[in-house]
Amino acid sequence: MNRDGKWDTKYLLQVLSRFNESEEGKHAKVQLLLPMGRPPGQREFNIKEIRLVDNILIGPDKAKHKLIIMVE
Repeated sequence: MNRDGKWDTKYLLQVLSRFNESEEGKHAKVQLLLPMGRPPGQREFNIKEIRLVDNILIGPDKAKHKLIIMVE
């Protein structure tokens, strides 16, 4: 993360490599969580947080964890 609190490529790779060290993180599905109330034409977002969470098993998907990328 750089001085203004924005994510840069180096920091993003560091965070993702830490998730990749665990079996849960290696095989987690990835989802992008968009902010509520965003303008319909908004196409660019800044990463706010990345979190590994338990996946509620509904339907055929057998993934037990998901990596949520929250943007703002």
